Amino acid sequence: MDFSVEQTYFELWQKHFDATLAPKEWLAASGALAGSLSEVFMAGYQTAMRCQFGINDSAWAAFCVSEGVDGLPPVELDDAGLLTGVKTWVAAASVVTSFWVKVGRGSEAFYVVLPRETKGLSLTLNRNEGFLPELCIGRLQLEKVSPPAPQVVSKAELKQFPKLEASCILIASLGYFASQGFTWASDALVRHSGPVIDQRSDAALAALALDLQTFIKGAPELSVKLPGWDRDRRLIEMYLGMLLKQPSER
Repeated sequence: MDFSVEQTYFELWQKHFDATLAPKEWLAASGALAGSLSEVFMAGYQTAMRCQFGINDSAWAAFCVSEGVDGLPPVELDDAGLLTGVKTWVAAASVVTSFWVKVGRGSEAFYVVLPRETKGLSLTLNRNEGFLPELCIGRLQLEKVSPPAPQVVSKAELKQFPKLEASCILIASLGYFASQGFTWASDALVRHSGPVIDQRSDAALAALALDLQTFIKGAPELSVKLPGWDRDRRLIEMYLGMLLKQPSER
């Protein structure tokens, strides 16, 4: 399969990455580098990983939680104390260089970081069909992998990761829209980047989502100016819906 678009964006991101920039500044800049909503997703997701796990270098990481699809075995410690099993959803799998892997379930779960070159780690790369087609979604298979020391991760903070991911992808989309000449998006970046990334309050997230929702409804020209907009717009709409839900609905 051809994952050249994903790989080209990864290389562009690496070329321009500036570790001295605050996450909110680099998030807008990396969104502006995007040429499609698939790349907007990559930009937002990588900043969310940095904010969540304190990643400071240019490595791309994936948070590997999903498992159990198609009867595939979950990742667990076997009788020899080695990691075996499959994670079924790995974003940007053709270029990711490290994997934050959840092992086990419930109160006994823990998290480890595995480099791509780990012995016993393999990836199956797949292309999305009909939605975000430039994004590679992979499966991570572990076969008798020696587990590194568990990461210290706040489980309470991890529960907020879906909202952090959503807000980062929406801010990245503003950077993308601004780079395509939509001046409203430039103004919205000024209004929302700080509160959304620094405060992460429900009020700040809802304000961003409402603003962006209003913009999209009033901008039919997005279909003309942005390649693949009609096909992929549900990426944005999905995250808008998440942030606009009332607390009782979440």
